[in-house]
Amino acid sequence: MLVRRVVCAMLGVALTALVARVSAQTPPAQKLPIEQIQLRGDRFHGLSYAEMTPEQRVMLDHTVNSARAVTNTTANGPFNVLLRSPEIGDLVQQLGNSIRFASGLTPAQRELATLAAGRAWTSRYEWYAHARYAADAGIPAAVVDAIAAGRAPDLGALSKDEALTWRLAEELMFTRRVTDATYHDALAALGEQRFTAAATLAAHYELVSMTLNVDRYPLPSNAPPGAAEALAALPQSALYRAPAGPVTARPALPTTDYDRAIEALRARLRADGDLPDDVRAAVSHAVLYQWNRMRPAADAAHSKMAGVADRFASELLATRAVSDETFAAARDAFGERRLVNVIVLIGASNLHCAKLALAGNACSLDDH
Repeated sequence: MLVRRVVCAMLGVALTALVARVSAQTPPAQKLPIEQIQLRGDRFHGLSYAEMTPEQRVMLDHTVNSARAVTNTTANGPFNVLLRSPEIGDLVQQLGNSIRFASGLTPAQRELATLAAGRAWTSRYEWYAHARYAADAGIPAAVVDAIAAGRAPDLGALSKDEALTWRLAEELMFTRRVTDATYHDALAALGEQRFTAAATLAAHYELVSMTLNVDRYPLPSNAPPGAAEALAALPQSALYRAPAGPVTARPALPTTDYDRAIEALRARLRADGDLPDDVRAAVSHAVLYQWNRMRPAADAAHSKMAGVADRFASELLATRAVSDETFAAARDAFGERRLVNVIVLIGASNLHCAKLALAGNACSLDDH
């Protein structure tokens, strides 16, 4: 219990710094009502306000009445899932809000990093929402259409900074590394803050995309015809490729408020007694294989629950989805709240690995 209180205090300090940055950039607005909100879902049924616990209502209020309200006033997206674990979900939505709105990136740069994650995960709702934001940010339709079709976009149609934001995020999503050439070009053009923010934002939207994909989150009923087919499915062979150039070790970039908040979130998940050590180790094994393309040595023994976690995380990371059978087994083993914590643990581990990749390093996780 003492460890948990210390970890929560660490996380509170880290997130307070980020939230303060967002608040400084966001003018106060009239509080939006949440009592009539009805969320959507598929595998996780859409919650109504009336059936939410007090903790869930607090998270919903924090989600709606935030900087996010400029584009989302009804908590569409991953929040119906994250509400199953409201303490962890609230921390995730605060972190995401801060990464998105206090990054120093332009709207176009933000959306290019986000589209890279949505494309890598073939996350249809993510694409539906952010392709529209990309158009509003001035990204040419031909660029968005090429990405949706799985083709290389014409980077000449973008500004230099936008093109390098795309290069950085796309390499990170598909190769799990950043080549020396992209590193030096993007760092020189974007500077340390925006360079780190672009990578962190893409990795955050991996967490968003995987959450949506696990749920099979539906598009709204008023989505235009063809919206569900706008994002072409990628063949399995296209989900990973080797880096196109050398990747060498580089000096680590300075630790940011994002880094501190991410590590505090990971520490909070490690302090969760509901996720045993061997479950967290199983998740780490799956994440490490995805980033390093080498299977870590298996533990000598693990529980049935750890086996379910390994199957769930490995399938999700390898295919960008989970079958009905795998989902049902995980939900039965963990229940909805703990399953959401497993998903967040996968995503938070990805965020940690992304920072290591910026330094040219393989991923390492202390749960392994």
